[in-house]
Amino acid sequence: MSYKDHLEEVEARLKRAAKGIPKKKADERAHFMKVKMPLLGLTVPQQRAAFKKGYGFSVRSLEEQLPVWDYVWHHARTHEAKIQGALYLGSLKPISDVDFVWSITKTWPDTINCWDQSDEVSKAFSYMFEVKPGLLYPQYKAWNGDENPWKRRQSIVGLFCYAQLHQKHPPLKKVLPLVKRLLGDEDYYVQKGVGWTLRETYNVYPQEALDFVLKHAGDIHPDAFSAAIEKMTPAEKSKVKAVRKEKRKRIRKVTK
Repeated sequence: MSYKDHLEEVEARLKRAAKGIPKKKADERAHFMKVKMPLLGLTVPQQRAAFKKGYGFSVRSLEEQLPVWDYVWHHARTHEAKIQGALYLGSLKPISDVDFVWSITKTWPDTINCWDQSDEVSKAFSYMFEVKPGLLYPQYKAWNGDENPWKRRQSIVGLFCYAQLHQKHPPLKKVLPLVKRLLGDEDYYVQKGVGWTLRETYNVYPQEALDFVLKHAGDIHPDAFSAAIEKMTPAEKSKVKAVRKEKRKRIRKVTK
């Protein structure tokens, strides 16, 4: 069978699973996801259930199966089919050959078109980053200044994703410079990624994260701020808000 046939198998299963979902429901989900491709309306549990059933090619080795999923990811005609590829990537724990997996999947951010796809890929990339940070970090640095906002988001969310999922974490010297570069980014989802990453940084390095947020309290975008301070203590939140208020007041005076 060709890769195209495998894609047809994936999409046929998902369409069967979506049978009976009202178009209005699917449209509501598409609006929520802000996805820029056809969406069937399957819930996350339904998508995961479809993946867990396995496909005709699921018995293949990593070396044979990953190229199939790479084709599915880049040629999927529905959001849910694309997510099936991301679910496969996320299932590779531990990853036996990070070099091989990364060599193929580092192009996946090229075709991300919504936050759900981005987050699933970030989760998988964070597992690879934990094992071989030296392999992924140069690409993260390049993405950090890329014109594609999903790559910029990937450059920071892919560091931790969720810190609790990992035994090893990136050092601050690798995290904070990437975050700092994006503080003024104009993209909404990049800013949500900034807040996310600062929150996870605090979970691992609470004092250093607090110091960074205090130093840049006036520069952190409103779309990032609430997530950035989410895990802080009430006293820390009050201090950050007070510093932020004062710094933003000074900025307004200067710009008048």
